[in-house]
This record gives sequence, C-alpha cells and structure tokens, in this order.
Amino acid sequence: MQTEDIARYLAGHPEFFDQHPHLLTDIRVSHPFDGRAVSIAERQILNLREKYKLLETKLAELIEFGEENDAISEKMQHLTRALMSARELPTLLQMLKLNLHDDFGIPHTALRIWQGTAPLPEFAAVSEAVKNWAAQTSQPHCGTLPLAEMADWFAGASHPRSFAAVPLKADHSVGILVLASEDAQRFYPQMGTLYLQRLGELLAAALQRLLP
Repeated sequence: MQTEDIARYLAGHPEFFDQHPHLLTDIRVSHPFDGRAVSIAERQILNLREKYKLLETKLAELIEFGEENDAISEKMQHLTRALMSARELPTLLQMLKLNLHDDFGIPHTALRIWQGTAPLPEFAAVSEAVKNWAAQTSQPHCGTLPLAEMADWFAGASHPRSFAAVPLKADHSVGILVLASEDAQRFYPQMGTLYLQRLGELLAAALQRLLP
C-alpha cells in the first residue's frame, strides 16, 4: 500500500482508532519542534494547542479592529454633529478642517467646490479634468494624487507623501476633498475606504444645505 492509500482509508474510517485504541499510544511520531518521538495522542494535543494559539491571535486582531472602528465611528459622529450644527458656510469649513486635524490627525486638507460661488479659497477654479474625475469616480482614491494639478493645492505644506482624494457627491458632483500627510503609509492604495466614502457623502450633504 502507498501512504496515500493509508491516509484515504483512515479518513474514510474514523472508527479505526476506536477499534484499536492502543495504537494511539503505541505509534510514535516526531515532535513538531524538538524532533523527539511522541505518541499520536500527544501530537494531537500539540496540534490543538497550536490551533488555539492561532485562534487566540486572530481573536485579538478582531478585537483590536473592533476597537479601532468604534473609535473612528465616535469621531465620525462628532464630525457629523459639528457639520450639521453649522449655520453658515465659513463656519462649516472651519469645523471640517478643525475636526479632521484634531480628531483624525490629518495635517493637511484641500477642499474644492464647484457648485455655487463664494469669496472663499475653496471656490477657486479647477480644471474640467478634476471635475470629470470627481464625477466619474465611485470611491475615494488613496496613495498618490490622481491628477498632478492637485499638488498645487498643497503648496504651503511640508512635503506631503500620501494622499486621499474623496469625491463629494449628493444628487450630483459638488466638489472634492483631498487629505494629505507626510507619513507615506497614512494613505495607501490597498487601505479600506468605507469611512472616507462616508465622509464624502456627509460633507456633500452638509455643503448642499448651505451652498448659495
């Protein structure tokens, strides 16, 4: 018999060791770490311990992720209350920048709005390429800037190295919010964008409420 035949037989006859229980202690196999011979039963216990350690590590990761999500949700709730309480557009823009900086630790932000007009830097002219990108993009873009033109919006920043471009859409495209950081790993292409997308939807709705 080949070893594969024995493995298939044992897999198909789980009662084999019930009928021959002495084999569990008589058969010796190598220890997974130090190489000494141990019984099948002891080897099974060692395997279960390893699986338990893996599950324990996975559970710790899930708990950590849950705590991080709870913290982000609380910050988003704080930002939502701040934006919804703003009665004037300049106040809303100030609260947005303050919350992103203080609560989320985002050092640089650039907001461009093309619905309506106002004597504010956020209403500075942008190219049709930027408007088209924001209108056609379904989710935030992280890592590098999607368009070179956006780099000019951070002329006063100290060498930002990672970006998140968030299109602002309500009934239609109203603008774009770009976040920047000197930390190259703060925004990266594979990161989750759920909260960034919610931020874009929230800001778009808040802006439409106050835009002229």
